[in-house]
Amino acid sequence: LSQLPYPGKASVPEAPAPPNNILFVQNLPHETTPVMLQMLFCQYPGFKEVRMVETKPGIAFVEYGDEMQSTVAMQSLQGFKMTPQNAMIITYAKK
Repeated sequence: LSQLPYPGKASVPEAPAPPNNILFVQNLPHETTPVMLQMLFCQYPGFKEVRMVETKPGIAFVEYGDEMQSTVAMQSLQGFKMTPQNAMIITYAKK
């Protein structure tokens, strides 16, 4: 008897998180520091803070006052290249 593969969650694309005030930034060069990100993101109104995950280089969370402010920053910096190889991928953080 051949076993049908169990339909796992991997086959279903994950729904993006709804708009909120925290951005999830991926594809950062490993040498990125919170200060570098702060200089970029603080140009947009409502910037609160950058949080990086030490155990996972290449990702960060950026918090704004509200979802309107985070959306402006996301749209402005989406695809911004920290290095020629690293274009930022910005989505809303999952709460």
